[in-house]
Order: sequence, then structure tokens, then C-alpha cells
Amino acid sequence: MFTMKIIGVDVGGTFTDVILTDTTTGQQYVHKVPSTPQSQEIAVVTGIEGLLRNHNITPDDISLVVHGTTVATNAMLERKGERVVLISTEGLEDILEIGRQHREDIYSVSASRPEPLVIREDRIGVRERLDSEGTPIIPLTRDSIDHVVTQVLDLGSKSIAISLLFSFRNPSHERLLLKELEERTEAYVVASSDVLPEFREFERTSTTVLEAYLGPLVIGYLERLDASLRSLLANSILAVMQSNGGTMLATQARGRAIGLAISGLAGGVIGGWQIAKQNGIEKAITLDMGGTSCDISAIIGDIIVKPDNEVAGLPLRMPSTDVKTIGAGGGSIAWVDDVGILHVGPQSAGAVPGPAAYGKGGTDATVTDANLVLGRLNPNYFLGGNVPLDIDLARAAVSKIATVLNMSIEEAALGIIRISTANMVQAIREVTVERGSDPRQFVLVPFGGAGSTQAVDIADLLDIDLILIPPFPGITSALGLVCTNLRVDLMRTILKDANVKNEENLLSTLNELSLEAKSRLEEQGVSTADTKLTWKIDMRYGGQSHELSIPLNQEVGDVTSQSVGHFESLHEESFGYKLDGRKVEWVTVRVVAQSSAKEYKPYKHPENEESLPIGKRVVLLSDESTTEANVYRRKSLGNGQTITGPSIIEQVDTTTYIASEWTAEQQADGTLWVRRDTR
Repeated sequence: MFTMKIIGVDVGGTFTDVILTDTTTGQQYVHKVPSTPQSQEIAVVTGIEGLLRNHNITPDDISLVVHGTTVATNAMLERKGERVVLISTEGLEDILEIGRQHREDIYSVSASRPEPLVIREDRIGVRERLDSEGTPIIPLTRDSIDHVVTQVLDLGSKSIAISLLFSFRNPSHERLLLKELEERTEAYVVASSDVLPEFREFERTSTTVLEAYLGPLVIGYLERLDASLRSLLANSILAVMQSNGGTMLATQARGRAIGLAISGLAGGVIGGWQIAKQNGIEKAITLDMGGTSCDISAIIGDIIVKPDNEVAGLPLRMPSTDVKTIGAGGGSIAWVDDVGILHVGPQSAGAVPGPAAYGKGGTDATVTDANLVLGRLNPNYFLGGNVPLDIDLARAAVSKIATVLNMSIEEAALGIIRISTANMVQAIREVTVERGSDPRQFVLVPFGGAGSTQAVDIADLLDIDLILIPPFPGITSALGLVCTNLRVDLMRTILKDANVKNEENLLSTLNELSLEAKSRLEEQGVSTADTKLTWKIDMRYGGQSHELSIPLNQEVGDVTSQSVGHFESLHEESFGYKLDGRKVEWVTVRVVAQSSAKEYKPYKHPENEESLPIGKRVVLLSDESTTEANVYRRKSLGNGQTITGPSIIEQVDTTTYIASEWTAEQQADGTLWVRRDTR
């Protein structure tokens, strides 16, 4: 399926990044264009056209385009999805408002929750009922179906979510409603037994509503983009990154839009980890600092895919890469509160108007403006000179902050960078220290347009000694798109005691899901021989309300002793105890099917002679003194060349700042090792 040339496109809040990689030679070409938030497909097509034109590449040579999109994420954040009608079992119409007794701050006297995505008037209760084993207590009659359809038609919604009680045990009632509504309406209709066949009514209903809320928007976007790319790239197909870190064909996304909820974040984690792996790193902190946000993941051995997530307070029970996002990017706006305290973000200047230095009407000081004032950025070589920066506008914006704080412009700029750095350091501590890991044992892998500019500042505060900068930091998220594989995640709740007599039921469910997962991959062009299956079981002690996910070896015959033994060991490791003699339950079975890894050949840095600085630039150091820093162009560095700080290394997609007492060494695979000078 995957041949010679693959394009990855990652849409960010400020820039859209495009990378083309040749999987046989390792040759890479990169391009960046401003994002077009009003219609993301415009920037995607413009970026691909620009890359092909700049490097004289024939469109017919492209076989695959892999796209990471923020359409679903933005719709959730901005509450701009489709109006949804929710059909639930009579008496459970208010499940979205009832939710769970979970509060972020248990001591808050004014705790609040996000407003439900479905207003009360758009919730319909249907007369039917299943018991906890899926046996009908109240059958779903023709009159009940007709009554529901009439109500839906009167409401006129274009999207419908069906979530009936215990449908994960028996989907027959949902199937009847789904079939009738698809035949008698033109709405986008989804059922919880298809979207999330798991127990816990609130999470299942909420996730199904999100599928209905996002589906029309996501599918419409992908159809428009697919049509545009077909006319531009006649021989290519379009795949999209999923939240779980795998990809699926855009044509297979209908009914599975929720899988793209954090599509735009997964590519960065995969790209950063790909760079770490090829350098033999076991523990990496990937830090994707773009124009609008910063996405952070701590990886030990392999990327973690969690069974659930949350976006804008909305529970999302879908497998997703473990990544923490904060509002800290190059476009993050600096502001002073009513008591005179300086803050940076989470508000962002975005692509429009952008930082003040862009000259597009922005007047607020941003992180980019501060870095320009400090001398770290070259106003004439930002994005390779394609986006000239205005130093006077940057200073004017920062001066407003300086005036309020009664300090110099330079001091204010340094303060903005310090606070931006502190925000990212705190987020890193949350995914390392708060989970029992020491960040000093990790290698920092910074990327995104701004990551390598502030990497040394971050490492200094965390006492990290090693930084690994990718060949093209600004395009690393897009690189992750071309490195990943097709993937299908399926799950089903069984709720059985973990004992020998229930093994047959467990194994039959796992085998059934395995066949379905393989079938879905085959629909996307993957042969059975190229499919890798992974089994997991969510398990708990009887009476517990939380589970632990246990991997299951498909070749081991004694499923009960294998899974129970592993569960009890993990429970003791996680919580410090195990309950001898307590009943253990199999709760939810999970099957992951992935296509075999694509062959990825690392980028090769040009074999240059050791290069000299192209000039010098005055920079303000962290101790508020100034010095002249040597300025280099990364593409001209020789393999093995060592650069001592303070220095600046410029390239098309980013700028790397090397502080005093740090050195950088260019590697043959294009990466740049930055080490603390311990002499």
C-alpha cells in the first residue's frame, strides 16, 4: 500500500506544516504556510502545492497523504458542532446533566460543569428496557419507534445519537431505531453499541453524543479535502491520524469521527518518539511547542495509549495517546492582571492577527515578540525569510507590558520568556514527577516552531542535561504522520468473574473482535499477513469502580491464571497492596490491530565541511547581561561539528538557541545533540 513518496500535513493553530519523505532514500522536503482557521483545507492544499512547486516534484509521484487535523478538537473547544437529538431509554433523558460525582476541586463552593451538548428539549425518551444481562423487560414496539421518529422529524436536527440502557449487552433495540431513522431521515445517526460498546452509561452516552456532534463537521471537511486532493494528486489516497496514534483512510471515517478528537496532537508524540528511538533513547520527554499550544508527553519504552481522555471538560471514552496540552506557544499573549502579576497565555494571537511582529494588526506582546526582542530570532530569516518580522512592532508591544510593570523592554521580554518556560516546566512535572518519574533521567526532545528556541531554558529549570533536537523541529508533528501505521481499536464490556468457566466467553469475544479488527484493516488495504494483533483486558477486584488494563498473551492457554496473576502484581505495584482471596473480574476486553511498520529511513544530513558562523547577534542572557552570539545556518553544519554557547542556529522551520555552558553537536542523521557543559 505504501510506496515511494508520502506527504504528511499537520494543521496547527498558527501554521500548517507539510513534509514529504521518500521512504527508500530518507530524503525529506519541508514547507510551512499560515493556517486558515475558517477553512483548514485551504492551507492544506496551499501547503502541498507550495512544497511540490518549490522542489520540482511531480504530483503524480505522491502515493499517500496523511493528515493530522484539529477540526474535531476545535469544534469541541469552541462548541461549534452540529445540533444533536439524543434518544435514550425513558427516564434517562438527563444522564448528560447527572454525570458523575467528580469535581476537579472538591473544596470549591462554586464548582461548575460544562453545559451538556444536547439541550433538554432535544432529548427524547423511548419506551423500552433491558435488564443488566441484556434481556428485554419492556420490548421496543412499532408504536414506540414511530413515536420517536415523529418527534425527531418535528425537531428537524441533522444529527441523532442513540444510547439505550444496557445496549452494550444487547444492541437489538438500538439497531431497530438506527435502521428506521436512517431510512426515514437524512440525519447523521449513530448508536452507542457501535460507537462505544462499554458499560458506564454516562461515558457511553457522552461519547456517542460527541460522535453525533462532530460527525457531520468532520466528514464534511474530509470530503471537501479529499475532493481537492484528488484533483491535485491523481495517484494518492488520503488517510487521517486518529487519537490512538494510528491512521485510517478518510473514506472510512463515517461513524468514527470521534476517533479524530485529538488527531492533531498524536502526530507530534509519534514524530518525537521516532527521533528518540533512532538515537537509542529509552526515556524521552517530547515537547511540541507550536504557535498556539504546547503538547507534552513523557515516554518510557513506548508511547502510552490511554482508554479515555477529556477535552474542554467533555469526557471522551476513546483510546488516545497520552499527551498533556497547555496554552503555551509562540503566539501566547502576555498580559498583566489587576494586581500587577504577569501572565503568558492561554490566550493566543493565532495565525490571524498573529504576534505583533508579523505586522498583521496584532498589538499584544507574545512569546515570539519577546524572543525577537531578546535577539534569539532573526527578523529577516523567520521561516527562511518567508515571514519577515518587524522588530519595532515587537518592541512596541512588549513596551506596553514593560510600562505597566515599571521595567525596561528587555526585562519585560525576559520575564515573558521566564513565565512561558515555567508554564511548560510545570506541565512536564505533572507528567513525570507526579507519576513517580524523575525528569532528570529523561532526554528532552523539543520541536514545533518554538520548542528548540526555549529548550535550554526548560532543561535548566528541570536539571536535564541532554536535549535532542530533530532535523526539522517545526515539521516533526508532520513527520509523525508519515511514520505511523493504520490502526483499529475495538472494545466490548463483558463483566464476568475471572475464572475458568468464563474463559470460553472471554476468548470468543476476543476472537470475534479480532476478526472485526482485521476486517476493518483489510477494508483499508492491509493484508492479514501484515496485521499485528494485541489483546488487553480491563480488570478489577469485585466492588471496585476502577480497572487496570492487563496485556494478554494470545499464545498462553491458561488465560485465568495468567491474567489474574498479572493483575494482582500490577495492583500491588500501582497501589501498594493486593487483596488475597478477593474475587477478580474481567470487565472490558480490548483488541488492537495494526498494520506492520512501514520502513522508515532516517534523514541524512548533508556531508558538509565544518561551517563558520554567518555572523553575530547581540542576545540578552538569563542573568540580564548581553553578549554577542555566533549565528549558524543548520543546513551548512558539518557532521560532528560542535558549537559552543551562546550561539544561535537558524533553519527554515525554527531557531535553536544554545545558551552559555551548553554545547551542540550536529549528527549524520540530521539530529542535533545539545549537552550541558559539565567541565
